[in-house]
Amino acid sequence: MANSKRTPIDGFYTAYFSGLAGNSIGIFVFKEGLVVGADAGGGRYDGEYALTDDGKHIEAKIHFTPAMGNQTITGISADAEPGGVEVPLRLPVEFNRTDVHRIETPIGPINAKFDKIRSA
Repeated sequence: MANSKRTPIDGFYTAYFSGLAGNSIGIFVFKEGLVVGADAGGGRYDGEYALTDDGKHIEAKIHFTPAMGNQTITGISADAEPGGVEVPLRLPVEFNRTDVHRIETPIGPINAKFDKIRSA
């Protein structure tokens, strides 16, 4: 899925998350088909993304690794062993920072707002 082409979504983002058990904030970098990030609870995000055929969205596959011993905002506690889940993400290439994006994860739904801090 990774490519060496820049996309309109490439950049640094602050993300605001809410789930059934709480809220969090994270920081992400989208660049040339790769995405990495971290959240306030110590969770890590690593993945890849690509533009859809119509060029209006990105589709990403992101591996979320929660911090050991912490509870996620979906209410799931991280075991002593590092684990993680694959999270599908679809975002429009152009969005407003107030847009709420629903993310269906294997450990529960999350609502997210993304605010582009700067281009990469």
